[in-house]
Amino acid sequence: MKQEFKNIVAETLLIPLYMRAKESRRNSPILYDKAAERLADSLEYDYSQFDGAKLSEVGCVVRGWYFDRAVKQFIDTHPRPVVVNVGCGLDTRFQRIGGQKAVFYDMDLPEVIALRRELMPEQPGNVYISASLLETGWMDDLRRKHPDAEFIFIVEGVLMYFYEKQVKDFLHHVASRFGGGELWFDVCGTMMSRHGGSLLGYEIKCRPGA
Repeated sequence: MKQEFKNIVAETLLIPLYMRAKESRRNSPILYDKAAERLADSLEYDYSQFDGAKLSEVGCVVRGWYFDRAVKQFIDTHPRPVVVNVGCGLDTRFQRIGGQKAVFYDMDLPEVIALRRELMPEQPGNVYISASLLETGWMDDLRRKHPDAEFIFIVEGVLMYFYEKQVKDFLHHVASRFGGGELWFDVCGTMMSRHGGSLLGYEIKCRPGA
């Protein structure tokens, strides 16, 4: 499939996709992702420019494995789990984990979701949301649709693109609406940010009125 990508889109969407696909093709991969392999192969794009980014490769793969494990554990330990992938890009977590009792939501900006729908149409149990994490309407919609559910939010490779106040506001909005849920995100340490390195994972528990 011939697809034109602007530089910033290529960096934020295609690098993680390619790194997961590349890892999946190894013998005994850390992260097995056949959907990423198929999707990366379907796009006419020169991925070779990413091959020198070893820290990004390790970071994308380990980060994906780490958050997959958190989601699986959450699904196994909650009767009505809802998984929300914030800033999903071209992530294939539903394809890696889905088919269980959880409902998966993939959320990103409208232009990204439009591309995602073109490349990976929605499936039963996997719903797309066109919105910004700075907005709160989509959070209220989720709360109304699933009043008795337990939520886990995955914010992978996203928050470093926002200002500190925006991140704090987002965390507050989630915590105040989804008490008892979990929110997993990653951040760049000072040294890693200088060198474009891999990311560290964190978890917070959402408490009412936080």
